[in-house]
Amino acid sequence: MEFIKVSNKEHYDICIVGVGACGGLLAKQLSQEGFSVIGLEAGPRYSPVKDYSNDEVEMLKLFWNEPRTYGGASPIHVNSGFGVGGGTQVWCAVADRFHAADFCIKSKDNVGVDWPIEYEDLEPYYEQVERDFGISGNAGESPWEKPRNQYPMPAIEWSWACKILANGVRKTGAIPLHGSLAIASTAYQGRDPCNKCGFCISGCISTAKSSTLNTYIPKAEALGTKVLAESFVYNISYDRKKNRVTGVEYLDADQRRHHISARIVILTAGAIETPRLLLLSTNGVFPNGLANSSGLIGKYFTAHYAINVYGIFNQKMNSYKGPPLGNLVVHDWYDTKQERDFVRGYTLESNIPQPFSYGIAGPTFWGGELKDMIKAYSYSAGWWILGEGLPDEDNTVTLDPKVKDHRDLPVGRCTYRWLENDEKSMDHAKRTAVSLLEAAGAKKTYVGATLAACPSGTTRMGANPKTSVVNPYCQSHDIPNLFIGDTSVFPTGGGVAGTLTAMAVASRAGEYITDEISRKNL
Repeated sequence: MEFIKVSNKEHYDICIVGVGACGGLLAKQLSQEGFSVIGLEAGPRYSPVKDYSNDEVEMLKLFWNEPRTYGGASPIHVNSGFGVGGGTQVWCAVADRFHAADFCIKSKDNVGVDWPIEYEDLEPYYEQVERDFGISGNAGESPWEKPRNQYPMPAIEWSWACKILANGVRKTGAIPLHGSLAIASTAYQGRDPCNKCGFCISGCISTAKSSTLNTYIPKAEALGTKVLAESFVYNISYDRKKNRVTGVEYLDADQRRHHISARIVILTAGAIETPRLLLLSTNGVFPNGLANSSGLIGKYFTAHYAINVYGIFNQKMNSYKGPPLGNLVVHDWYDTKQERDFVRGYTLESNIPQPFSYGIAGPTFWGGELKDMIKAYSYSAGWWILGEGLPDEDNTVTLDPKVKDHRDLPVGRCTYRWLENDEKSMDHAKRTAVSLLEAAGAKKTYVGATLAACPSGTTRMGANPKTSVVNPYCQSHDIPNLFIGDTSVFPTGGGVAGTLTAMAVASRAGEYITDEISRKNL
């Protein structure tokens, strides 16, 4: 490959690798502090107006479609975004805070590990992200929620299907809650309210759904941030004499190599690509991956189990009219209960995938039964079970020894097995979801395949350098000017989707970086 050495002008205070939820936020936050910032994103930059459409199959281009390999007793595939805006292009915008107990499951339930921070440490950052990003919800509705200020916008009203499901929830004695969604319920900061089209996962063509592409990134660029799309970072440069990273090397769309120098490098490429990049960035000091003296990079790969459970009703439900996921949520089975034979728990979220996803996530994939289920789509409503998977050292992201991508680089290999506790929780959750659908009036139910979501945990945060990769401010224990600001730093996965928590963690890290620079420590 041709090597192109860029001019000396290509030096920045901050280089961010991965311009998604956390990368976009940090670009805006740090450029606002006066730092020169560059963000590099492996995927293209799309224009929602020109390049998005309400076409489920066409919009698969917004997902990570490059090769990965899978192994272990329970091989899992987790979706991630591809392009500027990352996963916020295709997420369904469920934006819950973690419960306070999610940060201390070792102390509370004797599983996993405690975080080195608590809910209170993140509370002001949660609130700031909710304002900046635009979250709708009903504060004070949940008995499990800590006292908090109101959301920037009221919750999106329940669809007709959600009202029917909520009746079923109440019949069982559980509590139906309005979901916290990164979707505008009213006009907000120049954005339009949701039009209830139901195509959230296909890239919202309006401005209603929050993505960093329509919030943080334009603001960051107005402040001077430079965003380079189709720029795949394959190596982090390192100066062994100074024990500092000095920048990154990347390949452009024509496979030409470039170098960017930077004072600080922040990785926000996600729980699979962040460890992959660190494992690719070997040198004489770190032969097993950059900043990997602990040997933990890529270990404790953690995911939520995700299961679609559908009910077919006698009346038309038209569940697709409105937010497809999390308009209604149930947290009654979220926390550990002594009477159960497993610890931790799961969330139930109202759910109706788009037709293609509805079919492939079901329990059967061919024949008359599949046809019957598809024909009943308008009469269907369902639950998406999101359950907390416990961390295990043997669940890993590594470099595949044989398979390479089109750049001739080893792809990430995800090795996974569900633990016994996970499987007991899954079984309980399936039974619960079916019982709630039947209580709501479903005449037939379908329990779908066990999938995975919300990857985390491959560069875990902790106070001890021997048992973690980064400190409580996401700073590498080994290299002081290297930071990681995505879900890979999570010691445990929590009981809800981790995007909002990851953004709060990243914002806290950004504030720390600013303070440390002002003190001349960085």
